Amino acid sequence: MSDASSIFGRLRQVLQNTYFFQSLKMSELDELIGHLRMIRVQKGYEIIKQGDPGDAFYLISSGKVSVWKKKTMGKTKVADLGADLFFGEMALMSNEPRNASVIAEEVTELFVLQRYDFEKILMKNPTIANELKKAFMERKNK
Repeated sequence: MSDASSIFGRLRQVLQNTYFFQSLKMSELDELIGHLRMIRVQKGYEIIKQGDPGDAFYLISSGKVSVWKKKTMGKTKVADLGADLFFGEMALMSNEPRNASVIAEEVTELFVLQRYDFEKILMKNPTIANELKKAFMERKNK
């Protein structure tokens, strides 16, 4: 199996395991796959820095990340995320700076969707837009 087809297969599996992507039509799924790119980051790498502008949405293919918020008395861990989970949607939906930092806890493979494609593909699908808004509200209150 070629590298490209194994990445494509893993991407399709991650998307199928992410519950709200199941509502995508095949054409939307194919469009989404065409716009995602895969990156691999090392343990300790800061994927998102709190305060930076939001430019991308991330799906975790493998590995683990932790989410940290700066508070007046230092940093607090607010979540651990693993395979098939996502992050980065909040700044894209609110147009506010990133409200947390995300750090790789181990070697992690991510699928990255840039802001323009996030808005064009995901937010135009009502089911996905509603699921992302729900996640946004839950995470915002943490």
